Amino acid sequence: MHILLSSPGTRRFLFQDKSSDFPEAHLWYSTQEVVQALWLFLDAGNDLRGSLTYRYDLVDLTRQVLSKLANQVYRDAMIAFRRKDARALNLHGQKFLQIIKDIDVLLASDDNFLLGTWLESAKKLAADPSDMKLYEWNARTQVTMWYDTTTTNQSQLHDYANKFWSGLLEDYYLPRASTYFGHLTKSLEENKNFKLTEWRKEWIAFSNKWQADTKIYPVKAKGDALAIAKALFYPNYLPSHVCLKQLPPKCRTGMAPSWIYK
Repeated sequence: MHILLSSPGTRRFLFQDKSSDFPEAHLWYSTQEVVQALWLFLDAGNDLRGSLTYRYDLVDLTRQVLSKLANQVYRDAMIAFRRKDARALNLHGQKFLQIIKDIDVLLASDDNFLLGTWLESAKKLAADPSDMKLYEWNARTQVTMWYDTTTTNQSQLHDYANKFWSGLLEDYYLPRASTYFGHLTKSLEENKNFKLTEWRKEWIAFSNKWQADTKIYPVKAKGDALAIAKALFYPNYLPSHVCLKQLPPKCRTGMAPSWIYK
C-alpha cells in the first residue's frame, strides 16, 4: 500500500502513468491473479499453517492484496473530494484508515514484520544510553523521513525506505493519513482549496516528534496469521472487488460464505 500522500490530484505511486491528469497505480502484474493466489494460499492453510515460510508468504501476500484495495479506496476518496461530496469523502477516508489498522494487525502475526525488531537491533549496538538514543533516532528516521527538512518542506527522501511493519503503520502512517483526510474534509467544509502547506507543517512536525520518541515496540509476533488473513479477506473485502466465477474451480469449494456466490 503506497500510503505516500501528497496534495489531492498529485497522488504519489511507486509506478505512475504521468500522461494522465489523475495518477494511477501502474502495476506490472494482474491484481486479479494476486487475489486468486491468495485464495489458493488460504485454501492450503490447514495443511501448511505449521510452516514458517508458508506463514511469511501468507502475511506478505495478504498485505499485498489489501494494499491494492487501499489504492482503490484512495482513488474513490479523491473522486469524492473533487466532486465536493463530503459524505463520500468521509466514508472512503474512514475505510482507508481501517485498512491501515487491519494490515497492522496482520503484520503483527509474524516475527518478520515487526518494527520492534528493527529498533531493538539498532539499540543493541549502543555502548551507552546516549548512543542508544541516537541509534534509535537514526533507525526511526531511516524508515520514515530523512532529516533535510524545513517546517514546510519534507525531505526529498521521505518514505524512501518505508516498510510494511506492524507498529510503523499504526503509529506513523495511520495518524499521518488521518491528518491528511482531516485537512481534505476541512477544505470542503470551508469551501476552500486544500491547504497543502498547512498539512505539510502538521505531518512534518509529527514525523519529527515520532522519530525522537522512545516507545518500545513488540519483538514477538501475536495472533494467528491464517485466522487473521481469512477474517480480513473473506467478509470484508472480497465481495465488492472479486467475481467468484473468475476464480479457479478449486478456489470456490467450501471456502467462502454463501453470500459471496450471489
